[in-house]
Amino acid sequence: MTSNDDNLDFGFDEIPKDALERLPDPELARHWPQSLVDMLQVIEAEYVEIGLAPRIAQRLAFSTLRILAYYHGGQVFYLAKGDQLDRALRDHQIWCEFNGSNHAELARRYDKNVIQIYKILAEQRALHRNRIQPGLF
Repeated sequence: MTSNDDNLDFGFDEIPKDALERLPDPELARHWPQSLVDMLQVIEAEYVEIGLAPRIAQRLAFSTLRILAYYHGGQVFYLAKGDQLDRALRDHQIWCEFNGSNHAELARRYDKNVIQIYKILAEQRALHRNRIQPGLF
């Protein structure tokens, strides 16, 4: 990353070196877009909720925002919510846990029938194939 990439377009020219130590500082947050402050607080709260120490949660939340900004900064992108997001995450998890023969086990674990698991795996397989082998036309 170049020095210009280091700020990752957080809505101001430069991230101060001590920004992480000053995150609770209202003066610093005042210069950030409100949506950025909201995202940081939501991510940090989730990390604390799963049992991380507040200081570690704060650092990870900051790192999470930096990587999101690096890959999606300046773009408009759709972030699903509710059932659609839960389904997508569940289906991806099923794909990751599939070992080639554990259809029945996955059906029990995810409260689905085996036919539904086959369908989910077929959809995930197609998504995976499209990611690693794009179409010719």
